[in-house]
Amino acid sequence: MNPNETEPGPQAAFPGDHNAPTARGDNAKVEATDDSSSPPLGAPIAMSDNLHKDDPSARAVSAGGNSLDAPSIGNQTEQPQSPDLQQPYQTVQLATEQILEPDIIDSDDSALGSDTESTTTSLSESIYNYRKEHGRTYHAYKDGTYVFPNDEREADRLDLQHHLLRMTYGNRLYFAPVNNPKRCIDIGTGTGIWAVDFADDHPECEVTGIDLSPGQPTLVPPNLKFIIDDAEDLWIYQQPFDFIHARLMGGCFADWPNFFRQAYQNLEPGGWIEIQDYGLPVKSADGTHEGTNILKWGELLCEASSKLGRPLGSDCSDYYVQRMHDAGFVDVQQKVFMWPSNSWPKDPFMKELGRWNQINILDGLEGFCLALFTRGLGWSKEEVDVFVARVSRDLHDRRIHAYFPMPVTFGRKPFPHEVVFQ
Repeated sequence: MNPNETEPGPQAAFPGDHNAPTARGDNAKVEATDDSSSPPLGAPIAMSDNLHKDDPSARAVSAGGNSLDAPSIGNQTEQPQSPDLQQPYQTVQLATEQILEPDIIDSDDSALGSDTESTTTSLSESIYNYRKEHGRTYHAYKDGTYVFPNDEREADRLDLQHHLLRMTYGNRLYFAPVNNPKRCIDIGTGTGIWAVDFADDHPECEVTGIDLSPGQPTLVPPNLKFIIDDAEDLWIYQQPFDFIHARLMGGCFADWPNFFRQAYQNLEPGGWIEIQDYGLPVKSADGTHEGTNILKWGELLCEASSKLGRPLGSDCSDYYVQRMHDAGFVDVQQKVFMWPSNSWPKDPFMKELGRWNQINILDGLEGFCLALFTRGLGWSKEEVDVFVARVSRDLHDRRIHAYFPMPVTFGRKPFPHEVVFQ
């Protein structure tokens, strides 16, 4: 946004989570476009049951990316749909994209400021020889592929972001209707916490987490392993997977269609892929984001990443549905969530989510901008610092009712006996 996601490949956090944080010490299980061209038409349809058809936040999506069954607007709660989906079950509010009422700012209450404080495998030795740039460190393997930091400061933010994502998704790790998976791969596992939680929940599943950077925990469930790998290289895994997961991978791939083709080839028939990601630039329902530095920030991130050949934000996520269809996936669905920029919403749950996201973005803001703006736009470190300060001010301003769209897109590889119409 990437400024979950997971995602093989580069570590994603928000812009860049790959996945999320590592379960270092505290492994708590709590996880909150502009492209004028339209995606191409021609989506395959499988003759099979429509999944999640009673889920108001799920969108059956057409080839053009338009919702066929519009989700209801407003606060929503979700009941468990299937005993095979995942635990723990709970009736919770989801951070579904919706029109939110802003909280009223009292005359003696400053609109600026935050009401919360920021908190913050045996491998080749060369992998740990990180690139150092502007006081931050970046991965050494495939140097320059992933543009967000991999230092301890960023790892702490990813832990927080994992909590934010669990809040956003009603404590779920995924939404695809995966049933008794035997083999799962987490693309861009980052600090590995998603893979740890998934392995804990599915002890019979062999889980693999891959990333360009080391830094995952060593004390992990026995059914989990981490390896250093690049999802842009040819996949040479011995057995296909039942579930492929990637989170906040925007900005990580130069060739997204190739990623989806390789994922399709490495899935069992009936297996699922799920991409959890973010959209940029920010949006608002009332136009208060127009002309702001926070809007300009997202536009510049997308511009810089595009110049480096690795699009991020809505330049990626707006096309996941079509690219899944193009690769051959069926039952493709998308749920769209939202992260408020701060505590501006009146709704208590969304206000709390905004508080967490404000911390998340402020803590990662410098890291999101440094490599992209200096490498992609030719800015100096001093120019980046000045702009970061301006964006930070907007992130504290509750008169700006901005939010980040957070789409979750998943699809299934059809069985050989299914007839797929183009």
